[in-house]
Amino acid sequence: MDNNFNEKPDYDLSLFDAKVNPSRENRNSDDSKTDGSSAARKSKKNNKALIIAVIAVILAAVIIAVGVIVKKGGDDKKQDAAITTQIVNPMTGEAGYNKSAVNKRPVAVVVENEYSSSSVRPQWGLNEADIVLEGESEYSTRLLLFWADYTNMPEQIGPARSARPPFIRFSQLFDSIFIHAGLSRTKGDYIGADTVFKTDDVDHINLLRYSETGRYFGRDTSRTSTLEHTGYLRGENTPALIEKREFRTDIDSSKFTTLEFNETAKPLSEQQATSVEYAWSVNCPKKAEFSYNEAISKYTTTDFDSEFGTAEVEFENLIFLMDTTEYIVKENYRPGKSETYCDYKLSGGEGTILSRGTALEITWGVSDGKLWMKDKDGKTVKLNPGKSYIGYGSSNNGGKLVLG
Repeated sequence: MDNNFNEKPDYDLSLFDAKVNPSRENRNSDDSKTDGSSAARKSKKNNKALIIAVIAVILAAVIIAVGVIVKKGGDDKKQDAAITTQIVNPMTGEAGYNKSAVNKRPVAVVVENEYSSSSVRPQWGLNEADIVLEGESEYSTRLLLFWADYTNMPEQIGPARSARPPFIRFSQLFDSIFIHAGLSRTKGDYIGADTVFKTDDVDHINLLRYSETGRYFGRDTSRTSTLEHTGYLRGENTPALIEKREFRTDIDSSKFTTLEFNETAKPLSEQQATSVEYAWSVNCPKKAEFSYNEAISKYTTTDFDSEFGTAEVEFENLIFLMDTTEYIVKENYRPGKSETYCDYKLSGGEGTILSRGTALEITWGVSDGKLWMKDKDGKTVKLNPGKSYIGYGSSNNGGKLVLG
């Protein structure tokens, strides 16, 4: 708007003068009155147009401002939604995940489960792991405990045991940092963990290289004095240990299996599965038993209990994978003694997933270093949010799953 106050006003001064000086008004003709009245009407029109224009400008500004706020609000909601999607535990699908752990590598810890020794049970930290893998090892089983967030691990995890190639390879399906206490060594026809660590370029931590009274490794002899059943990882110091080793901590997405989860838990099929009996092979005397607890909608087991306590494990998903296995004898493992190792081929095959008291038959395999699981229609399987147990058995040496 032009703010030039020296211009002649739009209204007629003669109207004002006529009221002050009536004699002058008498000298005006009817034409003068008509001209003054016309000028006044013109002035009112101009003022009205000006007011309308100002209101229009203000209204337009308000609309633009509201649009900006609405857009910003929408962008914020989209951003919040993205953040909410990210902050989910990638191994359990549960919300409330540590924001700083997003896209960070998980850890996998080898833990003892010698069936003939009750002193190893209940395992320390077992009920806090995101995923528990149990596979055959020297005529018993061994566990691999996964944590997606290595900054949130229990104080004591164990008994920590030595590395075996099948457990190393399975851990790498999730780009995990592998933690163990000792390792098997290559000899003759047997390819040991020492070779696999090198050929597969695995980031691993051997706890036996650290002091038993130090910051990272300890021994608990409250149950037994047998050395191999006493070692444990000091879980709360895992971040410092990983930093000390200068390992890569960001996930390499090309090496990380992305598990898919339902938004809310639901039955997997119409096939009922409220009890489970599982055999790893005809060569492994240990068997697994689970039962479905309808009150908590979880699967429980007493397999990890002993006179020393109860494990109190509860699993949302039970995943049973059958793989091709081979038994390889290493001669003179110790003077005059041989050892037979169970080697898994990661060749894929058939499997079964249980959740919410139901069972789903699947096929599974490994492509480009990542695990996949599909239903009979070839669709990727979605797990229910929660902790998972993986029973890793033999398809060609008598592994068997019986549902009730």
